[in-house]
Amino acid sequence: MKKIVGMIAAAALAATAFAEINIGSWNRAVFVPFAYDGDTVRTLEGVSWSGTNYGGAGVRTGLGFSASTENAGMVMDVHANPDNSGSSLGLGDNAYVWVKPVEMFRVAFGKIDNNWGRLDHCFGTWDTWRFGNDLSVGEGFAGVERQKGTGANFTLTPVEGLVIDYEANFDSGNDDGTYGNARAYEVFWEKGSLMVGYNADFGFIRAIVNGQRAGTNKDGDSVVAAKISVAADITAVENMTFKVGATIPTNLTGYNADGSKNSVKFGAGADFAFDPATIHAQAEFAINPKEVDTDNSVKLGDLGFRLGAGVDFNINDALAAVADFRFGSNKYMGEKKDAFGIYAGLKQKLTNATFDFGVMMGKNVGPSISAEKAADEPFTVAVPLTITASF
Repeated sequence: MKKIVGMIAAAALAATAFAEINIGSWNRAVFVPFAYDGDTVRTLEGVSWSGTNYGGAGVRTGLGFSASTENAGMVMDVHANPDNSGSSLGLGDNAYVWVKPVEMFRVAFGKIDNNWGRLDHCFGTWDTWRFGNDLSVGEGFAGVERQKGTGANFTLTPVEGLVIDYEANFDSGNDDGTYGNARAYEVFWEKGSLMVGYNADFGFIRAIVNGQRAGTNKDGDSVVAAKISVAADITAVENMTFKVGATIPTNLTGYNADGSKNSVKFGAGADFAFDPATIHAQAEFAINPKEVDTDNSVKLGDLGFRLGAGVDFNINDALAAVADFRFGSNKYMGEKKDAFGIYAGLKQKLTNATFDFGVMMGKNVGPSISAEKAADEPFTVAVPLTITASF
């Protein structure tokens, strides 16, 4: 009897120690047989979030690995990026290990693509070939995002629905330009990110604080800096998702250590689903600081805006029509001139992939169509073909 009990106990212990192992793959490639940049007809290839093979990242093929038990695990991604300069194989977005000392507390160390709490509103060209100059905004909408990189992540879920997530990073080097042996305040504050969120019946609400390198005021004095964001994903209405967010930097009247200036951003987006179509709409506003006088002082400038609208119309179970329109005012765009983009195409839905093909055109849409970011960009036209496959 004792022997039987011992065998049962050993089997139970082995079962609890057994790890769940997963292997997956996500891939995207864009081929553009025809791209007219106002002067020359080109053929291009790349990914949706970068340029094209005149200097872009090449297509993306990737493998993801993960293994976990109830209280420990690991995650690792590998990316291959063949491009016009050859090919590269290297670490992807994640390479970390994690443990749960107790059920409500998780600790992770390594490279972590932590986007928990980021405000996303993605549609249309975001999933094919994006317009440049920030016209195709999708991830980090209204400036609501997380700092991430290589470091440590701590997640606490003390009660149902409540989450406190903090990440400290070593990325970007030290304030003095060196790497390694980073000062603690740089890791934990300047490159740190704290989110406090709550999953309610009506949606997910959160507040995020992202530290920044100390800025300077007009007198050259150091100023502790951070960006504070609030956001909500509202799902209370059937067949509708509403997203709203805002980001306000604490250092509005000076420069960051890298010379950049902060912007106030706020926006809202919505998706309405009704058979056989889904309608998307978004509006994002920015107040960009501008330099005044000769004393290096900065004050808030004019209000700029960016608008987006799109529709996905299901022709049948395997085919959908996709339309996307974007507009950015000259006060919003970094080029200080109005910009617009239009896309119309078809999406073929396969078992584990999609194939998109369509026509996109626009004015001042950046290097996604033009071979170079021209000072006065002409009207441009392109025909992108996009494959996205997951396994």
